[in-house]
Amino acid sequence: MPKFFKSVALLTSLVLLLPTASAGGAGPAAMTPGISTAQTSNDTDVLFMETATMSNLAEIATSRLALQKSGNTAVRAFAQMMITDHTKAQDELNALAVKKGVKLADKPGAAQRLQSNKLSMLSGAAFDAEYKKVQVGGHDMTLTLIKTYRSFGKDTDALAYAAKIQPIVAGHLEMAKGLPGE
Repeated sequence: MPKFFKSVALLTSLVLLLPTASAGGAGPAAMTPGISTAQTSNDTDVLFMETATMSNLAEIATSRLALQKSGNTAVRAFAQMMITDHTKAQDELNALAVKKGVKLADKPGAAQRLQSNKLSMLSGAAFDAEYKKVQVGGHDMTLTLIKTYRSFGKDTDALAYAAKIQPIVAGHLEMAKGLPGE
């Protein structure tokens, strides 16, 4: 696993190990305008939803770039599938967040936006190789996040969401490994 993704996975695991507030909801911080609930909460369930959101949004953004920049039919087909699957997953997560009174991020995390910036500067085979790297690393990190969260999360709805998406993310990881590139 690339060093960057190991760091992100470790950081995510550490954040998830922080003491939790009440598992049933985010409380007053959920309604603070302009910021996500996770920015003001250590609730494990909220942090999982936030991290999953940023992952979904990053997959959608980088895959839109792939549709614009890649000429490879396999990369383009994978990218379209990522947009479709992660949009559906995010729609489900948004509905869950509304139910729980949680405000989620509306864009990928800073590290993910930097990756997207790097991808936007590439083209051809160099783009395809970097896109593959981003997809493999991102799905590997997300799969680790899901497994970790499922071992100690408290919210039954968030846990059901994690259980539902785990095999999809695992499948995406295997497909990403088969993309053209290094």
